Parts: sequence; structure tokens; C-alpha cells
Amino acid sequence: MSKEPHIHQLIQLDNGMGMAIGPCYKTGQEYSTKAFNLIGYMSWILKEDNIQVCLPELSDEDREFLISGISPNGWNEIFGNDNEGWCYYSGMPSPKAY
Repeated sequence: MSKEPHIHQLIQLDNGMGMAIGPCYKTGQEYSTKAFNLIGYMSWILKEDNIQVCLPELSDEDREFLISGISPNGWNEIFGNDNEGWCYYSGMPSPKAY
């Protein structure tokens, strides 16, 4: 992984929307989020609420990129993409896996 801190560039779009673009912390490949509400983004940056509340229009993957700088491809390189036998909500082995 890169030794540099994760910094994404904020791109202002029309109608109060924006998107983030930058290199993945793990892969170095450029990644961009879907469009999101800039007021929600600033509310999250200012710690007015958690990212799920401030940016509900973004996917988990896009929110993870904003938080950590890790893109979906980077996540798969680190953790793999085989989620079978794991509970989506708790991140723990599902009862079916025993």
C-alpha cells in the first residue's frame, strides 16, 4: 500500500451535486464515486453525522472509498471477494457455515 495519506479530489457538478475521484490506496488505480449531495458530504466532513446518514445515495463501496481510499478492486485484493459463509450485516461467519 501507498505510504501517502489518502486524498481524493472533490469535483463539483450541477445542482449541488459532486463526486470524488482519486487513486485507490491499495492499487493506485483511479476510482471515482457516483454523484452525491455536496451538503451531505460537508455534513459528514464536519462530523455532523455518520456517512451512511449524510450520503445515503452512495453505495457501500463509494462510501468506503471516501473513508479509507480503498476502491472495490483494492478491497478484493486485500480481503478477497468470496463472501460465501459470511453474514453480510455482522461480518461474522453465518450460522449456515457451521
